[in-house]
Amino acid sequence: MLEKINQVEPNISGDDIQRVNDYMSSGAWITEHALTKELEEKIADFVGRKYAVAVPNGTIAIYLSLLAAGLTEGKRVAVPNITMIATINAILWAGAEPVIIDLNERLCMSLKSLQTVDKLDGVIYVPLNGRTEDGIAIENYCNDKNIILIEDSAHSLGSRYQDKMCGSLGSISVFSFTPHKIITMGQGGLVLTDDDSLYEYLLDLKTFNRSKDRSDWHDGFGLNFKITDLQSALGLSQFEKINEFVKVKREMFQIYKSSIENYNFINFFEYETPWFVDLICKSETERNDLKLSLEDNNILTRESYPALSKQSFLQSVEKTNLEFSENVSDNILWLPSSTNLTKDQINEIVDQISTLWTTKYL
Repeated sequence: MLEKINQVEPNISGDDIQRVNDYMSSGAWITEHALTKELEEKIADFVGRKYAVAVPNGTIAIYLSLLAAGLTEGKRVAVPNITMIATINAILWAGAEPVIIDLNERLCMSLKSLQTVDKLDGVIYVPLNGRTEDGIAIENYCNDKNIILIEDSAHSLGSRYQDKMCGSLGSISVFSFTPHKIITMGQGGLVLTDDDSLYEYLLDLKTFNRSKDRSDWHDGFGLNFKITDLQSALGLSQFEKINEFVKVKREMFQIYKSSIENYNFINFFEYETPWFVDLICKSETERNDLKLSLEDNNILTRESYPALSKQSFLQSVEKTNLEFSENVSDNILWLPSSTNLTKDQINEIVDQISTLWTTKYL
């Protein structure tokens, strides 16, 4: 039996551990302070944004983005049919009305499908799995129609829209730092914007809207959505390796794509960074067979997010024609995609997939 290969796991180095140990030994108060500010500034600069605001997780980042943009009760917000459930749940949490949009063949929101919907107030664009596809065209469409665009770039730190970084699309964008993201702090999210008033609103909302620092007088409603410098110590150490992680992800995809026959891959352009390597099977049955066979050999995979339109609690949500996304969602299998996978492990995964095909289908 092979040693277990996880579908994904955090890549924590000795340098990361040392950075956290150094911080814990410094006498600092652990809560959000100078290191969090440094992390915000470095990632904002990396993607070309003016401001970044750290929050506890990506779901809260989307929620606060919607509040800041005024996309609340009575507002209609488009969302792609395949995305993590947090994207649409944040819309519901904010009191807005989601409209589910079909995908194009590269698994991102379809501009053509979006254009069939009238009276939209907002769009959340998701560069799913690091693919950027119609993002710039949708940004231009939203600008022309006076629609607010939010970019849910949770998968896509280090990926690009050719000359524009993921994290810089639209009025507001977000990142997530859970353990399976390209860099991690365990949890954590980031809201990014170039708008001074949106930035001030976000700061006020996440810090109880204090009249001044440490004051117990408040200029209005606010809550506590701060993170900790303990998390940011790890985040800064991880972020120093972002270019290395991007390189590893791109090389991993090329090995899989060039070595696995009889299954389809959706390609990545040279400016895009795979979050996970997605293998497209011919049917749900074939996907399930492959998943179980690999599990029998201690290789763990993950099914794609199911289409939002198939979730029972979302049946009454307005939808476009979703034929493509509803079909493809059942056929996607995410292969092991950790940045700490060795080439020997990747080759073993390739061999197991090839063996299954030969045994079952020839």
